[in-house]
Formats: sequence, structure tokens, C-alpha cells
Amino acid sequence: MSRKFGLRIAGAVGLVAVLCVAGWYGFLAWSRTKVRTEVDAVFAGIRETGAKASFAEASFDPREMGVTVTGISILSPDGSAQVKVGRLSARGGERPTDRRVAVDALDLDDVEIALTGEAAAGGTITYSLPQVMIDRYNGPMTLVAAGEGNGPFGALRVALRQLAATTAAKVTIPEARGRITPAGAAPTEIAYRNLAAEGVNAGAIRSMVVDSITFAFTLPPLPATGGDAKSTQPGPGAAADKTAPSRATGQIDGTVAAQIDTAPLLLMTQPGGPAGKAAETYGRIVGKVVTGPYKLTQDNGLSQGAQSILMENVAIKPVAFSAERIATFNALARKAPDLSREDGRRFMEVFRDLIGGIAFTTYAATNVTSAEQGATGKVAAMRLEGLTNGVLDGATVEGVEGVTPGGGAAKMARLAVRQLDFNQLTRLAAEADAPSPLSALVLFKVFSGMEMKDLEVPYGEGPQSSEPVKIGTFALSWGGSLGALPSYFDFTLADVSGPINADDGEPFTYLVQAGISRATISMGLKAAYDINDRTLTIAPVTTEVKDAFRVNLESALVDVPDAAFTDPAGFLAALPVVTAGPVKVTLTDLGLAKLMFAQFAAAAGVSEEEYRNEVVALAEGFADELKAVSPDAASVGAAVVAFLRKPGTLTVTATPKGRVPLLALAGSDDPSVVLEAFSFSATATAP
Repeated sequence: MSRKFGLRIAGAVGLVAVLCVAGWYGFLAWSRTKVRTEVDAVFAGIRETGAKASFAEASFDPREMGVTVTGISILSPDGSAQVKVGRLSARGGERPTDRRVAVDALDLDDVEIALTGEAAAGGTITYSLPQVMIDRYNGPMTLVAAGEGNGPFGALRVALRQLAATTAAKVTIPEARGRITPAGAAPTEIAYRNLAAEGVNAGAIRSMVVDSITFAFTLPPLPATGGDAKSTQPGPGAAADKTAPSRATGQIDGTVAAQIDTAPLLLMTQPGGPAGKAAETYGRIVGKVVTGPYKLTQDNGLSQGAQSILMENVAIKPVAFSAERIATFNALARKAPDLSREDGRRFMEVFRDLIGGIAFTTYAATNVTSAEQGATGKVAAMRLEGLTNGVLDGATVEGVEGVTPGGGAAKMARLAVRQLDFNQLTRLAAEADAPSPLSALVLFKVFSGMEMKDLEVPYGEGPQSSEPVKIGTFALSWGGSLGALPSYFDFTLADVSGPINADDGEPFTYLVQAGISRATISMGLKAAYDINDRTLTIAPVTTEVKDAFRVNLESALVDVPDAAFTDPAGFLAALPVVTAGPVKVTLTDLGLAKLMFAQFAAAAGVSEEEYRNEVVALAEGFADELKAVSPDAASVGAAVVAFLRKPGTLTVTATPKGRVPLLALAGSDDPSVVLEAFSFSATATAP
């Protein structure tokens, strides 16, 4: 091959190469022009809604089939919402169809969101997201609701409608920062680190993980409690002023959420307020949320935290969260605690409505801690179950421990409340300033039971201040389906113990003189209504002082109409027809009689046996005198004498001779009325 031919081949190859390069650059220039035209069309569509929209540059990369747009700025028609994006990059895209675009990857850099006016409750809200990465994005080319950005929920509505029109395999946000400044209030700052959401589909999110959430806000000042203004001035070693605003900072680590659905929130934001059947029923917004450690610290020294928090099946009634109701609640909350009676009533009503709009199956926290100026507290576990329609099925707190600034320790194994009704609580609170005589009966509807186990608190008085007061069991429950008032009642107070002294009166005086420094008391009461017999049985009613005595009472009320349990008015109307039933009282000596005989004998300078014989002789003489008054006195007197001779168990029974109206019996202070209305019998059993 000649040199000339070789040069020709080389020249042809070079020409082809030059043509290829020229064609490549020509294609790039065409693509840049084309992509800018298409991006211009997109922004023109946004501007058609009345919004302002612009961008700086748009380019196309044919190797990755990528489009990059820089300097994006979108301002809502009323100027209350603005979005800025420093750089948007889409790769692996397809040609837009029906104003929708699908890309393999969508990255946004330097995203800024600003809200003002109604959209920010009269203040300002800003968010900054340095980087957003979206895998397999499919969504609209423009804002689907850009023209609906007005009103208090406008910006949220736009965001939720955009999310409802979008699908994505995964969204990753390494960092996001927000600043919320309500009108006339200090700002709240919040930051998210490493947020990842998967399975985004038409407003639903399969799962979301956030490594950490940090926040800071200013608490309103507490009301002053009076005193000289000079005494509130800080000085060396002075405690923090609780009446001044306090800045609080907090952090939540390791948040995981599943089954998120924003549809109820979108319905909540619709123009004109939520309406329709769906707005009046609960819509679940999250299936499950679990967090890691949580901590909140205030400048005034208060700190609190938890090891983990769990929420399950959280739902809302959109109609309960109208913009007007939320605005009213916020306005009244800012005025608290200086609320007028009318404002206080209105505040409780709005609070009731908001609580009624929330539902969940479970809220739980573990290892909850708090600390403030030398006082510390810890709760091993707390759990709320089944909130719906303003009624909480139950609340449980376990493993409570606390230490006062003075070093006193308190603890409680368990506290449980059943059926807490916020609707009735609101009604009771509304009558707090002007209660009616029957207001207390509303308590039967506020909750249906309470149980407390192993409570121990400092005594806090005199030389016995280091001695704890203990409660083994406190249990209270009631219920029934006859009406507003309960038709059964069960109360137990067991193993209540604490220090005693001579000033506590009988029977504790005798225990102290015997060298006993602590006393243990137990009490109980049960009552149940039988609708067939129209009888309210009150049995047993018990009182026991350990090492002293036990009293047990059994009684009944007869001819009680079921209308007595309908409401307070029915109860009062039924009283005139109610009659007294039999009464049985049992006294059991547990050691008090021996202590009393021994102490009285010592004071009289005689032996215990001699003193006992004197008391028995007096009792026999008194019983003989009563025989003339009541034929039952002989058996009762004999039983009393036998009990005094050998203290064990004494039982006295009173049986109505006929119909004994309860009101007449209760209104009389003449003992002969009782003797005429009842027959008596008694028995005594030696120990």
C-alpha cells in the first residue's frame, strides 16, 4: 500500500472522526435547546395557575439520558409559599406522557421551602434540605394543586396532593432542617438526619426510618405564685425562675414507622373544611411507630426521657381537625392559665373534640425518666390502650420510683385506670367553678375503676419522717347497665401501714403504749343491686387494724326501684320508697382487748384478771337493766359478757320487724326508734 493511499485512508478516518465529533456536539446543542423548550413549557404550566415560576439553566446528558435544571424558584399565587431548588437532576427518564414523567433516579440539591401568612398560622415556616434522592420516581411534571395553596392548610394540601399523585421506590434525605415561628411566639427548630422512605405509592408509604430527630422550642412561662418581686430576682445559688420562658431541646433516635397513609390528612385540608362520610369516620394514618431513646432537656433544669416509645394504629377523624377548631385551641392555649370561666369552658370543649378525633390501639413507653432540681423519677413501663371517641380503655403505669430533693424515696409497683372518659371529664371540669350538689356523681362516668399496688411514700413529719407510708393494694371499680349511676361497687384498701404516735387517738394510743410504732389498716366495701329482688346488698363492709381488731358489716336496702340508677334525679326520687333490710355486725378481737385490759389494770393498780372481772360485772348489771326496755337485751347482753370474758368474735344481728323507711330511720336521733323497728340477737365465740 502506497503512502498516498495510506494518507487518504487516514484522512477519511479523520474526516469521519471529525464528522462524528461535530455530530455529537451538534446533538448536544440540539438536546440542550430541546430540553430547555420542554422545561420552559413545564414552568409555563405552573405560571398558568397564577404562581411565579422560573429556572436558570436546563441541560441534557445523552449518555445517561439525564436532564439537569438549576436555579428553580416557584412562588404561590398569594406569595405565602415558596420553593427553591438549587439543582434538579433526572436520569434514565422516558418522554413525558400526559404531563407525567418517569425516571430511574431524581436528585434535588439545596431545596428550600418557605411558608408565611395563613399557611404558617400567621408566622413563618422554613425547611432546608441539602440533598434529596429519589429512586424510580413517577409523578406529575408540575404541581397538581398549585392553585390551592391559600388558607391555613394550603401549603400542606399542595404537598399532600403532590404526594398522592406520586410513586417512588425509595426516598432518601440525609438531612432536613425546619424552623417554625408562630406569630408573636418564639421559634421551634427541628432537624431530621438520615430519613429513608420506601414504597411511596399514591399518598401511602410502606415504611420510613429516621436515624434521629432533634428539636428545640421555648416553653411559655408558668404563672407566678405571688410573693415579693425582689425575692424572685436571681442571685448566687438561686434556683431557676420557673415563671420565665424556658428553652427546651430534645432528641429522638431510631424512629421506624410502617403503613403510613396520608389520605385522612389530605381530607382534613380540603377547602371549606372536611366533609362527607369519610371525614366523620376514623382513617388510619400510621400502622406502627417505634422509636429508640428519647430525651428532653429544659434550661430551668428539668429533663425527661424514655428508652423507647411505641404507637400502633393511629387514626384521626378529619372533621375534628378543622382549621377553625385548631386556631381556637391555639388561641386559648396561649391565654392559659389566665382564662375566664367562659374561655375555660370553651377550651375544655375544644380539647374534648380534638381528643375525640384521635384514635389508637396502643401507646407505650419504657424506662421513662425525669429529673428536676434534685428530684428524680423513673417509670419502668407505661401503656395506654384503646383510645376512640374520647374514651380510653385503660392506662397502666408500672415500676414507679422517685427521690425528693431532700432524699425521701417513693415507689409504686403498679397503677391502672380503666375506661377513662374525656367527654365526662370535660363536663366535670366545666362545673369546677360552680359545682352542683350532684356534680360528684359525674365521677362515676369519668372512669370505671382504678387499681394501685405496693405504694410507698415518705411520711414527712417530725422524728418519724424517715418512716415510709405503705399501701399494699388500693382497688376501686364500679359499673352496671341500668343508667348513669353504678349498680355495683367494689372498694378494697389493704395493708396500709405507717408510723403512729399517741396523738393519733384510739385504738392507736393503746398500740403505742404497748411499744408498737407502726400500724397496718385494711378496709373494704362491696355493693351490688339485684334487679329481680329490687335489693341493694351492701356486704361486706370491713375494717381491720392489724394486731387490734376487725369489724365486718353486712346489710341491705330493700324496695329499691331500678329507676334509682338512671340518673341523679332518679336516685333522689327513689329514696322515699327505700326500706332498711337486716344488718349484721361482726367484731373480731385481734389483740386489742388484751392490750386495753392490761393497760387499764396497770393504771388502776390491779391485776389484769381482777380488772376484767370488774368490767364483766358492770356489763352484766347493764344488761339486766336493759331487759326491761327490750326483750332482746338478754341474749345480746349475754353475748357481750361472754365476749368480754374471753374476747374472740362477737356477732350482732338486727332484723326489721316490718317495713322500715330508710329516710325516717336516718333522720331520727332517738335510739328508741331503732329498738322499736328492729329485733336483735347476738352470739359470741371464744378464740
